Amino acid sequence: MPSRLALALLAAAVGLPLAWAGWGWLERRLIFFPDREFSIIPATFGLAHEEVSLTARDGARLHGWFLPEGSEPAPLAGRGLVLLYCHGNAGNISSRMHKVAMLHRLGAGVLLFDYRGYGKSEGRPSEAGTYRDAEAAWRWLVEAKGFAPERVVLYGESLGNAVAVETALNHPP
Repeated sequence: MPSRLALALLAAAVGLPLAWAGWGWLERRLIFFPDREFSIIPATFGLAHEEVSLTARDGARLHGWFLPEGSEPAPLAGRGLVLLYCHGNAGNISSRMHKVAMLHRLGAGVLLFDYRGYGKSEGRPSEAGTYRDAEAAWRWLVEAKGFAPERVVLYGESLGNAVAVETALNHPP
């Protein structure tokens, strides 16, 4: 008859990997509510925009929209500011266009992007993935678009607050 210790070790060897896999499944089901369908696009509000393709360091391809800086007399126009918009846990970037249109009227540029598994972005959502996705967006603004790091304003909505804070820890605003 096996000892109690042997049974405990066997239970741990089998149970821990199952619990770990179960947590990943549970995380995706309880936290992330991605939508692939777009309801509104920037042109709906008459906003000029650029379709953006980002690549996270782990190879995930992400989709976003870049709205260039507004013009005078908007209060933030001409200051070289850009808002990096990290959205919440449900929907996709099209679900945020009403808010983005209001923010863009202030005159700053805006980059909004979909996390992996949302909208046109590849992959499956995860906490670590959202951080890598925001990092890819930040790098694109600084490296491809040439924004000075201190001109990037991090904006988070709901779940996106944690994503913006993690980005700020790596790139102090």
